[in-house]
Amino acid sequence: MGNDKQESETEAESADDETEREGERIMSRADAAGVLREVAAGVENGRIDIDGDNGFTVAVPERFELEVEYEVTEDEAEFDVELEWQMEEGEPVSVEESPE
Repeated sequence: MGNDKQESETEAESADDETEREGERIMSRADAAGVLREVAAGVENGRIDIDGDNGFTVAVPERFELEVEYEVTEDEAEFDVELEWQMEEGEPVSVEESPE
């Protein structure tokens, strides 16, 4: 990896069998847009594949909760996109629409 990129990946497993994978890297808008397009295609197809040394695959159910958050402080801005669903016996479970 070149000097203009900074990468950090971690994997943690807790006592209650929870696994978390996280990656962070400095990249251009164009490169980031490419990654987001790959994630979007994976969501549409029901399977997100993350490449790399600590890569992983995520099975995505037909329906899930989507949260988008934008936070600005005096010296930093953060834009998060989070997809969330329940798991049963290691398999993703679609979220049912709640009556409103």
